[in-house]
Amino acid sequence: MTAYVEECRQEWKRLGVPDLLAEEMATELETDLAEAEADGVSAAEMLGEGDPRRFAATWARERGLVAEPQPPRKKRRIWIWVVATLAFFVLVMVWLALVTLGASSTVSVSPPVQATPVRSVVIPSFLGMKACHAERIAEESLLRVRKFPRSRCDAIVVAQRPAPHTLIAGPRSRHTVVKLRLRD
Repeated sequence: MTAYVEECRQEWKRLGVPDLLAEEMATELETDLAEAEADGVSAAEMLGEGDPRRFAATWARERGLVAEPQPPRKKRRIWIWVVATLAFFVLVMVWLALVTLGASSTVSVSPPVQATPVRSVVIPSFLGMKACHAERIAEESLLRVRKFPRSRCDAIVVAQRPAPHTLIAGPRSRHTVVKLRLRD
Protein backbone atom coordinates (compact mmCIF):
# COMPACT_ATOMS: atom_id res chain seq x y z
CA MET A 1 0.00 0.00 0.00
CA THR A 2 3.03 2.26 -0.01
CA ALA A 3 2.38 3.02 -3.70
CA TYR A 4 -1.10 4.26 -2.77
CA VAL A 5 0.29 6.57 -0.07
CA GLU A 6 3.02 7.75 -2.46
CA GLU A 7 0.43 8.72 -5.11
CA CYS A 8 -1.52 10.63 -2.42
CA ARG A 9 1.67 12.53 -1.50
CA GLN A 10 2.23 13.49 -5.14
CA GLU A 11 -1.37 14.73 -5.42
CA TRP A 12 -1.08 16.80 -2.24
CA LYS A 13 2.11 18.34 -3.58
CA ARG A 14 0.39 19.12 -6.90
CA LEU A 15 -2.53 20.73 -5.03
CA GLY A 16 -0.15 22.92 -3.01
CA VAL A 17 -0.69 21.35 0.40
CA PRO A 18 2.18 22.47 2.69
CA ASP A 19 4.87 19.78 3.05
CA LEU A 20 4.48 19.45 6.81
CA LEU A 21 0.74 18.88 6.55
CA ALA A 22 1.12 16.53 3.58
CA GLU A 23 3.64 14.43 5.57
CA GLU A 24 1.31 14.41 8.58
CA MET A 25 -1.60 13.23 6.39
CA ALA A 26 0.59 10.54 4.76
CA THR A 27 1.69 9.27 8.18
CA GLU A 28 -1.92 9.20 9.36
CA LEU A 29 -2.97 7.29 6.23
CA GLU A 30 -0.15 4.74 6.66
CA THR A 31 -1.15 4.28 10.32
CA ASP A 32 -4.82 3.78 9.41
CA LEU A 33 -3.89 1.25 6.71
CA ALA A 34 -1.59 -0.66 9.11
CA GLU A 35 -4.35 -0.78 11.78
CA ALA A 36 -6.87 -1.99 9.21
CA GLU A 37 -4.53 -4.83 8.13
CA ALA A 38 -3.95 -5.78 11.77
CA ASP A 39 -7.74 -5.99 12.24
CA GLY A 40 -8.00 -8.18 9.17
CA VAL A 41 -9.57 -5.49 6.93
CA SER A 42 -7.95 -5.21 3.57
CA ALA A 43 -6.83 -1.82 2.27
CA ALA A 44 -9.18 -2.18 -0.71
CA GLU A 45 -12.14 -2.58 1.68
CA MET A 46 -11.09 0.46 3.68
CA LEU A 47 -10.28 2.77 0.78
CA GLY A 48 -12.46 1.24 -1.87
CA GLU A 49 -11.30 0.67 -5.40
CA GLY A 50 -11.11 4.44 -5.96
CA ASP A 51 -8.40 6.55 -7.48
CA PRO A 52 -5.70 7.63 -4.96
CA ARG A 53 -5.56 11.10 -6.51
CA ARG A 54 -9.29 11.65 -6.02
CA PHE A 55 -9.02 10.31 -2.47
CA ALA A 56 -6.11 12.67 -1.68
CA ALA A 57 -7.88 15.70 -3.18
CA THR A 58 -11.10 14.98 -1.28
CA TRP A 59 -9.24 14.53 1.99
CA ALA A 60 -7.30 17.80 1.50
CA ARG A 61 -10.55 19.68 0.69
CA GLU A 62 -12.29 18.27 3.78
CA ARG A 63 -9.46 19.54 5.95
CA GLY A 64 -9.70 22.97 4.29
CA LEU A 65 -6.21 22.82 2.84
CA VAL A 66 -7.28 23.48 -0.74
CA ALA A 67 -10.12 25.48 -2.19
CA GLU A 68 -13.25 23.83 -3.49
CA PRO A 69 -13.04 23.34 -7.22
CA GLN A 70 -15.18 25.77 -9.16
CA PRO A 71 -18.00 24.12 -11.03
CA PRO A 72 -17.34 24.17 -14.74
CA ARG A 73 -18.75 27.33 -16.23
CA LYS A 74 -21.52 26.78 -18.69
CA LYS A 75 -20.60 27.92 -22.12
CA ARG A 76 -22.72 30.68 -23.40
CA ARG A 77 -24.96 29.54 -26.10
CA ILE A 78 -24.94 32.73 -28.05
CA TRP A 79 -26.07 30.97 -31.19
CA ILE A 80 -29.47 30.40 -29.58
CA TRP A 81 -29.87 34.15 -29.08
CA VAL A 82 -28.71 34.84 -32.64
CA VAL A 83 -31.27 32.41 -34.05
CA ALA A 84 -34.02 33.82 -31.82
CA THR A 85 -33.20 37.38 -32.89
CA LEU A 86 -33.16 36.44 -36.56
CA ALA A 87 -36.47 34.61 -36.19
CA PHE A 88 -37.96 37.70 -34.53
CA PHE A 89 -36.80 39.95 -37.38
CA VAL A 90 -38.13 37.52 -39.98
CA LEU A 91 -41.52 37.51 -38.25
CA VAL A 92 -41.55 41.32 -38.12
CA MET A 93 -40.66 41.53 -41.82
CA VAL A 94 -43.39 39.04 -42.73
CA TRP A 95 -45.90 41.00 -40.63
CA LEU A 96 -44.87 44.28 -42.29
CA ALA A 97 -45.18 42.70 -45.74
CA LEU A 98 -48.66 41.42 -44.94
CA VAL A 99 -49.74 44.77 -43.53
CA THR A 100 -48.34 46.59 -46.56
CA LEU A 101 -50.01 44.22 -49.02
CA GLY A 102 -53.27 44.39 -47.10
CA ALA A 103 -53.17 48.19 -46.97
CA SER A 104 -52.40 48.59 -50.67
CA SER A 105 -55.22 46.28 -51.73
CA THR A 106 -57.85 48.15 -49.72
CA VAL A 107 -57.23 51.73 -50.81
CA SER A 108 -60.31 53.88 -50.48
CA VAL A 109 -60.76 57.31 -51.96
CA SER A 110 -62.46 59.94 -49.84
CA PRO A 111 -63.11 63.55 -50.69
CA PRO A 112 -60.47 65.97 -49.45
CA VAL A 113 -61.16 67.51 -46.08
CA GLN A 114 -61.75 71.22 -46.30
CA ALA A 115 -60.59 73.45 -43.51
CA THR A 116 -63.45 75.28 -41.92
CA PRO A 117 -62.79 78.84 -40.83
CA VAL A 118 -62.85 79.65 -37.16
CA ARG A 119 -66.20 81.23 -36.46
CA SER A 120 -65.62 82.42 -32.92
CA VAL A 121 -62.77 83.21 -30.54
CA VAL A 122 -62.51 83.35 -26.75
CA ILE A 123 -60.70 86.51 -25.63
CA PRO A 124 -57.66 85.59 -23.50
CA SER A 125 -56.94 87.35 -20.23
CA PHE A 126 -54.18 89.94 -20.61
CA LEU A 127 -54.46 91.28 -17.06
CA GLY A 128 -51.12 91.55 -15.26
CA MET A 129 -49.06 91.10 -18.44
CA LYS A 130 -46.68 93.61 -19.95
CA ALA A 131 -48.23 95.46 -22.89
CA CYS A 132 -45.97 94.10 -25.68
CA HIS A 133 -46.34 90.54 -24.42
CA ALA A 134 -50.15 90.92 -24.35
CA GLU A 135 -50.04 92.29 -27.91
CA ARG A 136 -48.07 89.22 -29.15
CA ILE A 137 -50.55 86.82 -27.53
CA ALA A 138 -53.48 88.74 -29.06
CA GLU A 139 -51.92 88.51 -32.52
CA GLU A 140 -51.41 84.75 -32.10
CA SER A 141 -55.14 84.52 -31.29
CA LEU A 142 -55.90 86.44 -34.52
CA LEU A 143 -56.96 89.55 -32.58
CA ARG A 144 -55.88 93.15 -33.08
CA VAL A 145 -54.80 95.38 -30.21
CA ARG A 146 -55.50 99.11 -30.18
CA LYS A 147 -52.17 100.80 -30.78
CA PHE A 148 -50.13 102.18 -27.91
CA PRO A 149 -46.74 103.92 -27.90
CA ARG A 150 -43.71 101.57 -27.90
CA SER A 151 -42.31 103.50 -24.97
CA ARG A 152 -45.08 101.90 -22.86
CA CYS A 153 -44.07 98.32 -23.76
CA ASP A 154 -43.19 97.52 -20.14
CA ALA A 155 -46.45 98.96 -18.78
CA ILE A 156 -48.76 96.45 -17.04
CA VAL A 157 -52.28 95.71 -18.36
CA VAL A 158 -54.82 96.59 -15.65
CA ALA A 159 -58.02 96.36 -17.71
CA GLN A 160 -59.15 95.17 -21.11
CA ARG A 161 -62.16 95.40 -23.39
CA PRO A 162 -63.75 92.99 -24.36
CA ALA A 163 -63.55 91.30 -20.98
CA PRO A 164 -61.41 88.13 -20.56
CA HIS A 165 -63.02 84.85 -21.60
CA THR A 166 -65.62 86.60 -23.76
CA LEU A 167 -66.71 84.68 -26.85
CA ILE A 168 -66.69 86.88 -29.96
CA ALA A 169 -67.60 86.28 -33.60
CA GLY A 170 -64.93 85.63 -36.27
CA PRO A 171 -61.47 87.14 -35.75
CA ARG A 172 -59.98 89.73 -38.07
CA SER A 173 -63.26 91.51 -38.45
CA ARG A 174 -63.68 95.19 -37.62
CA HIS A 175 -65.08 94.38 -34.21
CA THR A 176 -62.18 92.22 -32.93
CA VAL A 177 -60.01 95.03 -31.64
CA VAL A 178 -58.89 94.60 -28.03
CA LYS A 179 -58.42 97.77 -25.99
CA LEU A 180 -55.90 97.59 -23.13
CA ARG A 181 -55.63 100.02 -20.19
CA LEU A 182 -52.02 100.29 -19.05
CA ARG A 183 -50.36 101.35 -15.83
CA ASP A 184 -46.64 102.09 -15.47
